[in-house]
Amino acid sequence: MHTRLAPSVSKPQARSAIRALGKEVLPPLLITVVLGGIGAFSLWVQQPLLIPSLGSAIFLQTLTPEEPSARAWNTGMGQLIGAAAGFGAVFLATAEWTPHFMGNNPLTIARVAAAAMAVLVTCVLQRILRATSAAGGATALVVALGAETATEDGAIRLVAGILLVTALGEAARWLILRLR
Repeated sequence: MHTRLAPSVSKPQARSAIRALGKEVLPPLLITVVLGGIGAFSLWVQQPLLIPSLGSAIFLQTLTPEEPSARAWNTGMGQLIGAAAGFGAVFLATAEWTPHFMGNNPLTIARVAAAAMAVLVTCVLQRILRATSAAGGATALVVALGAETATEDGAIRLVAGILLVTALGEAARWLILRLR
């Protein structure tokens, strides 16, 4: 006499479970893996590559993978536009000579002007290039408010972080879409 210890699972039930995994469980895990991986790489190379706007980028890529703003073009180009606009605005507003707006430092007129210019230019260029990304707007503010220094080293760190989150986030997005 043969008895089953566990009930059988039908193919539709298995597909439903895989879809649930791809929609509910996998995105938070992949966010953690991607940001944790960038953070670990930052520690290894002794450079702060993990910036706040990367969090919004990976959230878009994994939580709303079907949205145009989650695609690699929008994620990468949208943030690169924000970075360039932020650096340009800092120099146009001469904000590079003022303290960054973090911690105990007061907000200055130059930083406010840089932030306004950076967001305006980011929005316009993203629309022209069809690379809309909220993370790009956040990147523009990161630079304009001074969280990233307006130096060659700051630009290199920022671009490296953007490229890492774009590539790793696109892999995560692809995996989630395949499981759905």
